[in-house]
Amino acid sequence: MNTTSTTTAQNKTIIAWLLLCLLATMWGSSFIIMKKALVAFTPVQIGALRIMSAGLVFLPWIISRRKEYPKEKTRYFLASGFLGYLFPAFLFALAGTRVNSSLVGALNSCTPLFVLMVGALFFQQIIKRWQAIGLILGFIGSIVLILSASKNGLSFNNPYALLIVLSALMYGFNVNITGKHLSTINPVLVSAWTLCGVAILAGITLFATDFLSRINTQTLTPLLLVILLGAINSGIAAIIFNYILQIASPVFASSVTYLIPVVATMIGFLDGEPISLYHYFGMSVILVGVYLINKK
Repeated sequence: MNTTSTTTAQNKTIIAWLLLCLLATMWGSSFIIMKKALVAFTPVQIGALRIMSAGLVFLPWIISRRKEYPKEKTRYFLASGFLGYLFPAFLFALAGTRVNSSLVGALNSCTPLFVLMVGALFFQQIIKRWQAIGLILGFIGSIVLILSASKNGLSFNNPYALLIVLSALMYGFNVNITGKHLSTINPVLVSAWTLCGVAILAGITLFATDFLSRINTQTLTPLLLVILLGAINSGIAAIIFNYILQIASPVFASSVTYLIPVVATMIGFLDGEPISLYHYFGMSVILVGVYLINKK
């Protein structure tokens, strides 16, 4: 019995790590896609289209399983939808107008820090000594990245980077809410019901803008990129993330942001984005902090 349990646990661990790497690749590529789409659409339009597309992916499940909807969980679905998807989608798109995609990915790695901090403050989780050290290091690394506005040195010329930190804080709440209140529900249905309400709001917001008038032969490629971004990098990725939450833990699931900066930096570098020494230093400090937070 013990051998079987050990083998099952090991298999889950392997699956969790493989899915974590896949998720990092999907989310790490999101920033450069948003950057490319900003030449044709506004940040609000990109964020709204992304969430609406993600919601449409789950329409078959929403319709076929509508009688199974747990009404008592509505507030948690709404909280997760706003904090984990809708608001960050707008903030990331807006930050993408002024912040390199590689730096966005690096700052996003603050998420595990906020997962732990929010868990301790609002969800009765205990912070160990080395985790506290990790929190401090993570914030130091974040400050370095925020101040790294250019390769010429540190400055306060990049306040848009704070939008990514705010998104990471929202993710911290979302991960804890999902882990505590929605972990017993099928991950596909969690994703469907979470995105359902906010997708409707996103659609209303999208068509209230000049979105339709912007669509032409020159903007078809950015349009397709954003639709795929929503359907795959938000919709399908939500299922993977919620499944990882169920077979691992909130802090482990949020550890996907360890790998996101690597993916984002590599893609950004290939796209010609400048990477300064301060970026590497700040990223390294954050990763050390996140490692300490997850240290057994």
